[in-house]
Amino acid sequence: MICAYKILPIMILFIGVQLCSFVFGQTFYTDGEDLQDAVNAASPGDVFIVPNGSYKDFESSFTAIATASQPIIVKAETVGGVTLTGESHFVFKKAAHIILEGFVFDAQDDNTLVKLEGCHHIRITRNVFELETTESIKWVFIGGFWNDYTFEYQSHHNRVDHNIFKNKQTPGHYITIDGTSNEDDTDIRQSQYDRIDHNYFVNNGPRAANEQESIRIGWSEMSKSSGFTIVEHNLFENCDGDPEIISVKSCDNTIRYNTFRACYGTLSLRHGNRNRVEGNYFFGAGKANGTFTNSGGSASTIHTGGIRIYGTDHVIINNYMEGLQGTRWDAPIALTQGDAVDGANSSLSKHFRAERITIAYNTLVNNAYGIEIGFDNNGKYSKGLKDIVISNNLITGSQNSLINYMDGNHPGQEVSWFNNVIYPTGTAVLTSDGSSFSNSQVQVTDPGLAQTNGLWKPTSSTPSLPSGLTNLSVSKDIELQSRPSLSQVGADYLGQDTVLNVPLLPQDVGPMAWEISTALEFSPNVQFRVFPNPASKFLFLDQLSKSVESVSLFSLSGQKVLESEITEGSQEKRIELPLLEKGYYYIQLEGKGQYKAILICVDQQ
Repeated sequence: MICAYKILPIMILFIGVQLCSFVFGQTFYTDGEDLQDAVNAASPGDVFIVPNGSYKDFESSFTAIATASQPIIVKAETVGGVTLTGESHFVFKKAAHIILEGFVFDAQDDNTLVKLEGCHHIRITRNVFELETTESIKWVFIGGFWNDYTFEYQSHHNRVDHNIFKNKQTPGHYITIDGTSNEDDTDIRQSQYDRIDHNYFVNNGPRAANEQESIRIGWSEMSKSSGFTIVEHNLFENCDGDPEIISVKSCDNTIRYNTFRACYGTLSLRHGNRNRVEGNYFFGAGKANGTFTNSGGSASTIHTGGIRIYGTDHVIINNYMEGLQGTRWDAPIALTQGDAVDGANSSLSKHFRAERITIAYNTLVNNAYGIEIGFDNNGKYSKGLKDIVISNNLITGSQNSLINYMDGNHPGQEVSWFNNVIYPTGTAVLTSDGSSFSNSQVQVTDPGLAQTNGLWKPTSSTPSLPSGLTNLSVSKDIELQSRPSLSQVGADYLGQDTVLNVPLLPQDVGPMAWEISTALEFSPNVQFRVFPNPASKFLFLDQLSKSVESVSLFSLSGQKVLESEITEGSQEKRIELPLLEKGYYYIQLEGKGQYKAILICVDQQ
C-alpha cells in the first residue's frame, strides 16, 4: 500500500557521504605527531588525509584556526576506512573551523576520544566511537580551555553529526557539553550554540547509579547558564546506562525530532529553565522492565520512560509516546514534586519544582501509565507544582491510571487543563483518585485512532479542538505539517502537507546516512498528482506539467531505488514499483533544473 501526501513544494538536496569543500593543499599522513604539526602550520582550506588502515596510539592536538568558507579538513581516506586503536585520541585547543571526518575509534585506555577546549566551529562528523575502559570517561567533550579563565575562549557553534556511539559499559557520557568558568567559579558559562544531530547512540549499559547519560548538557553549577544547544534527528536505542538518557542541566536548549527506542530512563530536564522538547518519538518497543542493584545491595525496577521535568518555563509539545512501561521518575510525562524553588535556594544541585510549564499536543498511547503528578520521593520532595498548563493532549491506554496523582499530592488549581482527550480502555481508569474534569478540560471519548505504518494516527473521527494556549502558537505538528488553530488533539494533525519528521531507523543516521536539506526555492510549474491510494504494485502520476523530465524514488537515507524518464510533453506516467522495504520514500520530479518532491509511504504485502 502506498499512502501519498499532498504536494508541498520543496527542493531536496542529497549530499553524499564525503563532505563537499574547497580543496587547496591535500596531503597524506600516517603518524599522529606529523599530522599535528602539519595541521597546526596549515593554511585555510588545506585537507589532511590518513590512508586507510589500522593505527595504534594515533594522537594529535590541533590549534589551527581556519575560516568558515575554507575550513581545514582532517579525514580518513574513505569514511570508515581508518581504524584507530590503543590510546588514539584527538584534542582541539583554541581551534576553529576544522572538520574531523570518517574515523573508526576502536580505542582502549582512559582518554577522551575527541576533546574540544575553547573551540568554535569544529565539526566532528561521520565517525564511529567505541572505547574499552574501566574508567569513567567522557567520550566526546566540548568545554573551556584548561586553567584559562577568560571568556574569550568560551566554546561555541560546534557540531557533532552523523556519528555512531556504541557499546558503552562504564560511567561517563557519549557526549558532554560543558563550558568555561572564572577563577573562583562564581561565573560558569556553558558552551553555546552547539548542535548534535543525525547520530546513532546504541547499547549504553548496564545501568549505573549515576553519570552514564548518553548526552549531558551542562551541570548543576552551570544550570543558570544559557546553552542554546540543539539536539535533533538522533536515534537512541538500548541506552540504559543512566536514569537520564539525555540530561539537560542548563537553560535555553532544544531537544527535537529524535527517536528513543527501548531505552530505560527518560529525557530529563534536570536543571535549568526555558528548555523546549518538541517532536520526539518514544517507543518502549516491548522491552520488559529491568532491575538495578546498587552498591549497597538494594534492588529497584527500571523502566522505559519518556520526559521528566524540573525547573521553569519549559515547553513540551508534539511528542509521541507508545508502549512505555515507566512510573514515578520514568513515567511517560513525569511531574514530580521538588525539594527546592527556583530563586529561593542557593544549592543548584536540588530538584527544583516545575513552574510555568506548558505540556501540549502530545500523544500518549498504550503506555503502562500516562501523566504522573506529585511523586514526593518518600516525603523528600515537599515543594508542589506551580502554574502548569496541560492542553490539547491525547492519552489512551488500557491499564492503571491515565492521570496518576502520586502519594496523595493533588496539585489542585496549580495545574490547568484545557481541551485534552483522555480515553481509558480495558482496566484503565481516568484518574487515580477518582476525580473528574469538566468537558472543557478533558473530553473522555474514543479518539478514533488508526494504526498506520506502525504509528497510532488520527482519523476523521479524532476530535478537533481549539488551542487552549494563550501565550504559545503551535503552528506545526510532529510531522512538521502545518497545524491550524482548530486541529486534532495530540501530536499529529491529519494534514495534507509533506511529512518531514518520522521515527528514525539506524540507516537514517550515522556515517553512511545521506544528509537531506530543504530550501525554499522551487518552481510552481513543476506539478503532479500521485494515485491510487492505497496501492501496492505501481504508482500513477498525472497532471504533469510539460517541464517534467524525470521521476526518481529515494529512501530517507538518500539511496535512489528507482529512476525513470518522462516522455517530453507527457502529462501522465505509470511506474511499476520494485519490491521495497516498508517505510517512507521521497518521490522527486525534476524538470529543467527545477525540483519538486513529496514524501510517500510504502507498505507492500
